[in-house]
Amino acid sequence: MRMIVGVAGILIIFLTLGIDVSDADVKADTGAEDTSLWGLPKAAKARLGKGGINALAFSPDGTHFAVGSNIGVWLYDMATGKEIIMFPGMCQSVAFSPDGRYLVNGGGRFRGQALKVWKLATHQEVPYMDEPYTGAKLRFSPDSKTLISLYRRNNTINTLDVETGKRDVTAIKDLSFGQTRGRPGPESYALTDDRIAIGEPDGTITLWNITAGEKWKTFTDMDAPTSPVPLVRDQGFKVGDEHLPLPTDRSRHVLTLAFSADGTRLASGSKDTAVRLWDTEGTQAPIVLQQHIGWINALAFSPDGGMLASGDTDTAIHVWDTTSGALLATFRGHLSGIVALRFSPDSRTLASGSVDGTVRFWSIETQEALPMHITGHTESVKAVSFLDDGSMLVSVAFNGVITLWDLKTLERTAIEIPERGDMLSGAAFSPDGTRLASVSAKGKIYFRPSTGESLSTMTHIGKDQVILTDVKTGDQIATLTGTQGGMPRDAQLAFSPDGKRIALGVSGNIRVWNTVITDQDVFLNIPLTEDVPVNENGNGELPRGLPRHGLRHLAAEISTLIFTPDGKKLISGAMNGQVQMWDAETGVPLAPFLEGDDPASMIDGNRISFRDAITALAYVADKGLLAIGSYRGTRLLGRHRQIGLKEIPYGARRLVFSPDRTVLVVAFSNRIELWDLATGDKLTTLAGHTALVDTLLFSPDGKTLVSAGRDGTILLWDWDAAREGPEVMDN
Repeated sequence: MRMIVGVAGILIIFLTLGIDVSDADVKADTGAEDTSLWGLPKAAKARLGKGGINALAFSPDGTHFAVGSNIGVWLYDMATGKEIIMFPGMCQSVAFSPDGRYLVNGGGRFRGQALKVWKLATHQEVPYMDEPYTGAKLRFSPDSKTLISLYRRNNTINTLDVETGKRDVTAIKDLSFGQTRGRPGPESYALTDDRIAIGEPDGTITLWNITAGEKWKTFTDMDAPTSPVPLVRDQGFKVGDEHLPLPTDRSRHVLTLAFSADGTRLASGSKDTAVRLWDTEGTQAPIVLQQHIGWINALAFSPDGGMLASGDTDTAIHVWDTTSGALLATFRGHLSGIVALRFSPDSRTLASGSVDGTVRFWSIETQEALPMHITGHTESVKAVSFLDDGSMLVSVAFNGVITLWDLKTLERTAIEIPERGDMLSGAAFSPDGTRLASVSAKGKIYFRPSTGESLSTMTHIGKDQVILTDVKTGDQIATLTGTQGGMPRDAQLAFSPDGKRIALGVSGNIRVWNTVITDQDVFLNIPLTEDVPVNENGNGELPRGLPRHGLRHLAAEISTLIFTPDGKKLISGAMNGQVQMWDAETGVPLAPFLEGDDPASMIDGNRISFRDAITALAYVADKGLLAIGSYRGTRLLGRHRQIGLKEIPYGARRLVFSPDRTVLVVAFSNRIELWDLATGDKLTTLAGHTALVDTLLFSPDGKTLVSAGRDGTILLWDWDAAREGPEVMDN
């Protein structure tokens, strides 16, 4: 079933205070202030989207609600559902002080994403002489004078006097960043007044004493399954028609932790789909709560400790009695997995945040959804394009939701197609923006706050099909099959400039479809070389039984793919560092720009590593220039002698040439840099995104640069202001 939802301006939702809520429908406030202009970086004209949801919090009196997102903390009025203000800055954790005077943003991972304290009465940031460390978890003292935070990077506990700025730091022994960075997955954390809990990928939970900075006790569920086959298994990567084995059992991987208010109970949620309730003062086995079928992604105790809410990657929310372990309620309504949960101060309402971009509110008493909900918090933007004459923009999120943006009014229309799957492993728009080519997958996905990174399982839908969709209606136009050979985890798709052909990089080959012929699959198959060196020792032994031919296919897997402007040629970049030009009509190999002699190696016993995989390509035919981004650096190849820019000593995620071919725009991680091609000088840095940038493109008139990525936002940059302004450093 397809559902089309139109949203104009700011949503106003009517909600009466207390348990009884009205049945008023959601209405649009066409006169509301334009939130797309709040907290813009220099040279940006507008921001589309509010950033993915990382954390939720109610104010102590229940009148306000905070959403900690990838770009800042959004403060909402609980009576109307209206945005009051957005406090800018990446937010991995959020907390109100008990007296309601302060709101704290825990910050993020990248440079400049520091912890910030805001006065709610004035909406002003509290200035401190020394910049506080970021806080993966936050907790106020009962008198609201002291903020306790856990600094994830080197595992230290920081105490901050919010009025004076005085700070104390306690290091957690044996948990320095250097000792934890090699672990095979993200850790989870919980914080209470005098202790922290850290959940490990192997299922172990350690409790540490904050005052002494020492380990207090360790929890391990001895009754958990010990089979080497996980209940919920990471797919890892796919080679041909075979799945490579993962020798490490991660089924117990602890993804989320939560303390009760008094610290006597600890809840943990894992990949094995079980919620465990631990008595922190005792030694007995945990109460195991089993109703979920997805990974446990979020936990929250009620303020009185009598209830525990758990949310999973399968969209389910369960509420449990913490004494008996009985299931009290189940809530469903989100389209994607749950990332955050929070009870209201009176424990009568539960708020849930999802990667579908919404926050919903649920009545514990009636076990029904309340009318109020918050929208616009997209987790990650997969692809963007201009529509028709450039007056509209179309974007698609990681979960397949297509959004049309009117660039004059900034009104948006979201087209939700749930049957498309849980995520897109690949997506590309036609040059005119009217069609979307995508590869859908089902699986379980966990987003890690502050990084834009994720863990997921993935099973492609419909025998590895490429679906062609009309973006204005959501209707399926065509299904392109014939992708046998193994669909990669991150499928690379590209449209020809005339929009008639679609190229896809699959394992060991490139397929090119003719979309004009719709009554049959007509495709060109371009086999890639299998003469790829394989370092069978590397940094560790390859898994037993690993097919060597499969590894060679993986080494030759396409990591980026573009058509030349005339549509007659394809240029591919591969995991092993190879860059090759092909005749797009015959499949004949043409210029080999880079041979690609990087051997594959094993690291950590379960991952294949390539030292110089190709990450980005951009081509200018009239200047004979090819820009290549890879793990090791960014370089320019070509015959034009007047180009001063030859190499940038760090790798690019995305590349695009300016319309006048004088500037190379490069996305590195979460920042965008402009480089003068003639002089080789860096002109400026555009700092606005808080996570990895996945899209760069120019408007048809060349006046706007568009960037989008894993913070869930789209930024529209004034190109003249961007290239002429002084260098902008991260802030």
